[in-house]
Order: sequence, then C-alpha cells, then structure tokens
Amino acid sequence: MGSSSPDLVLLVIMQEERFYYLVSRTLSGSASEPEKAELQQLIHEDEQLYTLYIQLFPDKENEEEDDSEALQAYTAHFARMQIAGQFEEHVIEERPVRRLRRNLLLAASVLIACVLGGWLWFAVPAKKSEVASREVKTPKGSQSYLTLPDGTEVWLNANSKIVYNDDFNQSARNVQLIGEAYFKVAKNQDKPFTIQAGGLKVKVLGTVFNLRSYPDEANIETTLVSGSVAITLDDQPGNTIQLKPGEKLSVHNRVSTSPLATRRITDSLDTPEVPILLLSKIRVDPLDSTLLDAAWKEGKLVFDGEEFGKVASKLEKWYNITIVVENESLYTTSFTGVFGKKSLVKVLNALQATGKLSYRQENDTVYVH
Repeated sequence: MGSSSPDLVLLVIMQEERFYYLVSRTLSGSASEPEKAELQQLIHEDEQLYTLYIQLFPDKENEEEDDSEALQAYTAHFARMQIAGQFEEHVIEERPVRRLRRNLLLAASVLIACVLGGWLWFAVPAKKSEVASREVKTPKGSQSYLTLPDGTEVWLNANSKIVYNDDFNQSARNVQLIGEAYFKVAKNQDKPFTIQAGGLKVKVLGTVFNLRSYPDEANIETTLVSGSVAITLDDQPGNTIQLKPGEKLSVHNRVSTSPLATRRITDSLDTPEVPILLLSKIRVDPLDSTLLDAAWKEGKLVFDGEEFGKVASKLEKWYNITIVVENESLYTTSFTGVFGKKSLVKVLNALQATGKLSYRQENDTVYVH
C-alpha cells in the first residue's frame, strides 16, 4: 500500500484545524460573514468534513434550530458508539492520511464541545451568589503550615480550621479561625488583616501572634509577640483593646459549645473577682526561652498553671483521644508542665504523680477521676 506525501498530510492537518476553528466560531455566534463562507467552501470540498458538519447542524435551513442541542446530540451519539465499540479498528492497515483524518474527526466532538461549553457558560446570565470560600483543616493529633495569598504564614494546631474567601487580598484580608493558630502577618498598610475567632475580632497590620479559640474551651487567648493588634468583642463593638508586644489577653468564650464551660462563664459573670477580660504578660520556657503559648509549634505540650478543663482539651487534640472526667471537682484543679514529644502514657503518669488525679485507659478513651 503506497505512502502519502508529507505535503498532503500537512494540508489535511491545516484543513482540519481550520474547520474546527470555523465551527467553534459559528456555534458561539461570533463567526463573520467571510468565515461562514469559508466554512461552506471547506465542507463542499471535503466529503468527510461535510458529514461531520451535517451531524453538528442537522437542519441548517431552519433558523430556529438550536445549535447547542445539535452538538449535545452528536456528542452523546459519539459516546454511545465509542462505548459499543463501533469505533474499533476493523481493517488491518489504513493509509496515513485517512487514519490521521479519522482520528482528528473523532476528536472533533471533544474539542468543539469544550469551545461551546465555554460559550454557553458566558451566555447564561450568572446568578448572584456569595463569594466562594476556602478552608484548611488540621485533624486531631497533628499540626500544619500554610501560606495565604498575601504571603502571611500560618501554623495550625491540632483540630483547627482557617477559612478565607477566594477574593482574599483583593480588597480585604479577612479570615475565620476555629481552633489555634500562630500568625506571621505580611505587612500591608492599605489592607488590615482581620481574624474572626469565636466572639471577638482581631485586627492587625504586620504582626506575629498566637490565637487560641476552641469552641469547647472557656477562654479565647491572644498572645502578641511583635507588632500590634486591636481586639474588639462582638457584643461590645464600641470598645477596642490594644495589645503591646509581650502581652496576652484572655477573654471568656461566650459562644463555647462546652456545657461545663458555658456554666462556668455564666457563674463568673456574677462573681466580681473573676474578670471577663484578663490581661497578663507572656511567659516563656526558662530552659530555652520558648514562648509557652506557642510552644505547640515546636512540638511541646504545655500546661501553664491551667485548670484540668483546658488540660483535658489539649490532651484530646494532641493525642486524638477522648477524656471522660468522672469527678467534676477536677475541673478547678490546676496543672503545670512542659512535655516535649512524650507519649500519652508518660504524660498521664506525670499528671497522676502529682497526686491530684488517677486514670485508666480503654483504647482511645481515658477515664479520669
């Protein structure tokens, strides 16, 4: 069987590409009169191109014909034939030009469908909807790191989530945090960085700080390392609290999902000596000057004079376990300790060694009393 000349093969390719281009222009309604005339010339000169054309435009004389429906019908027919095996090879050998033409024709429906699909998307009026959002989650027992589109670095602690819109950094830099994160905010004087966390909002420019806001904990804690932050409570929008480097602010979590935390918050409102806001100095590990509130980022589990409610919360997230407190008086018992990459059993044994509690473990559940 003879071979075809390279020039003929090139001509076929050029004709096919031009045909696809002109058909896509026609389907989208953007073809000029000269282009329409050129398309008609091509299909009158080439029988196989004409065959494909009439399948795409089965009744071109009828101006009411819906071109998109014609294409969809052809594409569905093509898919059915392909699944049924009707496009399988039934000859031992083909001439190169015929084989090339056949393969290109088979691909035509996919190419034109993509072009038409884009046209249909733009042709249909878009419904007004909210801006899409993105979220990054970190499961219990792990930490993660991410860089936001503005260059801000974020370390997420266990069982935490950060959410931001797709238009982040276009006109504003707003994120929502559930859990704990350490931020190194990229400087941008024109676009303050705002974090919604529980019942408060933190507004910063270029700042390094740690923010802890878990729904099951009694307090939301903001620890400022450098820069400045302005904190506003949702139920007191007229009051703003400015933090300086080295300061930590604890705010009662009014939206806590923990029944015990909610009860304690309610009780504290009637107790003058228990403040709703508590401003203190940040504390560091005397051994290596690590910021205790952000020591989790360095793989350290820290209890800094914390009541067992928070200790239990940290243990559950750090080790992906469930803690059942069998004696509620434990919730007012405080613990202090720094554990670097220790197993759960070693940490529990250390807490038990204080004489303040005892425990038993059954699979992933720890019972404490």
